[in-house]
Amino acid sequence: MLRGLDTADGGPDRVVVQVAGRETLDGRLTVYLRNGVSAVVSERQSRVREAIGQLESAGVVADVEVTEWPDRVRTPADGDAEADAVALYDEFVEVVGTEPLHPFFEMRPATGSHGRVLELPAICVTYRTDDGLAGLYPRWRDGDHHSIEDCLEALCNGDYVADVRSD
Repeated sequence: MLRGLDTADGGPDRVVVQVAGRETLDGRLTVYLRNGVSAVVSERQSRVREAIGQLESAGVVADVEVTEWPDRVRTPADGDAEADAVALYDEFVEVVGTEPLHPFFEMRPATGSHGRVLELPAICVTYRTDDGLAGLYPRWRDGDHHSIEDCLEALCNGDYVADVRSD
């Protein structure tokens, strides 16, 4: 069974969620949204928020957190949000390496008293299980772009979203 969870106009952004024959996703889905974005990016972020909300309503995901992060951070970090963003990036690098994260995450040397400047993507989705980071979007893997939309489509279709374990 497929459940159509209509958008306001029923247009091409309509989210259809497969609900029959599947269990709730085991693990935590976290959506990171960059603040201070353009109107176009803000609309995309709203569509992602809406799709995640619809997946929750359909019972596909139960443990979801949506959080905002800055557009760029400097290290050493000035506050908790910046320190958390740098720690996440460092974890991502440890799990998948730096190349798959580029150009979505950009780390460069800073001038002055700061060691590095990290630019964060407008949207990032992670999937964690008891074993740690299991899914990361966006990124590259074996020449394939794993986009936010790929993640949402997989969640809607009941497909595998854990894409970092075999790296």
